[in-house]
Amino acid sequence: MHGLRPYWILAPALALAAAVVPASTRATEHDVSASGKTGPYEVTLEVLPPETFRGDHPAMAWDGGFKPVRIDGPKHPNHHMVVFVKRNGEPVEYAAVEIRFRPAGEPGASWTSLPVARMHDARKGRKTTHFGNNVDLAAGSYAVEVDVDGSAPTTLHVTVPAVG
Repeated sequence: MHGLRPYWILAPALALAAAVVPASTRATEHDVSASGKTGPYEVTLEVLPPETFRGDHPAMAWDGGFKPVRIDGPKHPNHHMVVFVKRNGEPVEYAAVEIRFRPAGEPGASWTSLPVARMHDARKGRKTTHFGNNVDLAAGSYAVEVDVDGSAPTTLHVTVPAVG
């Protein structure tokens, strides 16, 4: 083998390394995304595992808007629904963002407004600013309306897998 180890010897070490990387820094089968345009803004909607805002090593730093929905709070969110906003290819740090969602294929269903917080990755700073919150979503397809600074909303469609 000339100094190369067979994969099966490295597998336990690789599994351990993946386990210690925080969930917020690695893609999972639960990551969902869709992109669109609203007014002069490009928006990317992402539905991710819920994020922490408190504790010794919070993933997100809250810096405006509604307060974050805490993972250990009474609502027990299972996802982190957020929108990254760009204008002319540059990240937007300050904007009035509204996010509403409802089950797809149910035009008569009422929209649920997400209490939008402005946040950024606590380790990477404001260049990662995004808007949204932790939320409890059942598995299924959703229509998500996003508008920025009062522009005409764009409707994005995502399918959220079952968690667990």
